[in-house]
Amino acid sequence: MKKLVGYLGVVVCVLLTSCEACNDPQPEVNSEISWANDVTVFETALLSSVTVEVRVSPLNSREVTVEYATIEGSATAGDDFVASSGSLTFAPGETSKTVSIPIVTDEYLEPDESFQVELSNPVNGYIKVGEPFVNVGLRNDDTDIFISNEGYDAATSYEGMSLAWSDEFDGEFIDPANWTYDLGSGNGGWGNNELQSYTNSANNSFVGDGKLFIIAEKVGENAYTSARLKSIGLQEHQYGRIDVRAMLPKGQGVWPAIWMLGSNYPDVGWPACGEIDIMELLGHLPGTVHGTAHWGADWPNWTHQGTSISIYPDHFDQEFHVFSVDWMEDEIKFLMDDQVYFTINPSLMQGQPYPFNNPFFFILNVAVGGNWPGSPDASTEFPVFMAVDYVRVYQ
Repeated sequence: MKKLVGYLGVVVCVLLTSCEACNDPQPEVNSEISWANDVTVFETALLSSVTVEVRVSPLNSREVTVEYATIEGSATAGDDFVASSGSLTFAPGETSKTVSIPIVTDEYLEPDESFQVELSNPVNGYIKVGEPFVNVGLRNDDTDIFISNEGYDAATSYEGMSLAWSDEFDGEFIDPANWTYDLGSGNGGWGNNELQSYTNSANNSFVGDGKLFIIAEKVGENAYTSARLKSIGLQEHQYGRIDVRAMLPKGQGVWPAIWMLGSNYPDVGWPACGEIDIMELLGHLPGTVHGTAHWGADWPNWTHQGTSISIYPDHFDQEFHVFSVDWMEDEIKFLMDDQVYFTINPSLMQGQPYPFNNPFFFILNVAVGGNWPGSPDASTEFPVFMAVDYVRVYQ
């Protein structure tokens, strides 16, 4: 009898325990929090904000909260978007909410850019593993500025010559097999008291729409950034017909240039290496370009010769033109849109060595300020750009 009572007690205990477990509420399941998808928008004058979606799953039975904040990428807060942060609250059963980020639009050409929005500090949920960020892409739309392909175009062949090398700038990036950079402010403002600091940032040089763009920006009081690309050690040539199709900026203190230095520059320095300025423009004279040669045994024993050609009343920022040299042994002809306007040869050396029978490399840049153009003033509108359609060498 005692054994039976003991057995019944065990059964009752088990039954009571089981019933208590049945009456307990089911444990709450934390909800997964994630971004719906990355977003890319076209930056136009009509774009004021971009919207990204946050989702909660499975169906939440408790209130879920999560915080968000923008993070700079190639797009920067203040210049491209308004820094934003906050908290999202999902009521029970609510599975989707949106975040609106204000966009700062502009009307000048720039590369495609992006930034991120990050999720953090979830309550009653967890952020999907590996996906705390959503990427927001801002695709440049250049319809608000004048950058058509109109203007003069060069021939695609010349009698007795074939194309030895070219860069058509048709890719997505500046080709490192063709170009590297000069960086910084240089010694004495690159020897000319120039004001800009050169960078390799996509803010100052990039390829788009089949063109190379070199951008000069104002970044502070009397402070500017730009880019100076060079082909030294990569693309060096001796003699031939060289064509560069470009559209040029304007503005007081703006100084774009397409030029060449002797490939022996690292060994002999300037001016002994020689300099061939295929094109230079002073921004306050936007309808005139200059072709010049510099030479000399050493510094300060150097000299130069050159002249200019104009398209007044038109300006070189209105459409493309072709700037060329027809370079032979002991002679260089300078051309604009196939019109010869200056020639250099050994008879002009004034007793100095003739350095132009050696290989040379290219330099493409937009300088700001300096001894020749002077400094920008209140009339100069930044940013400004030089667009290069192609560089071609025929030999």
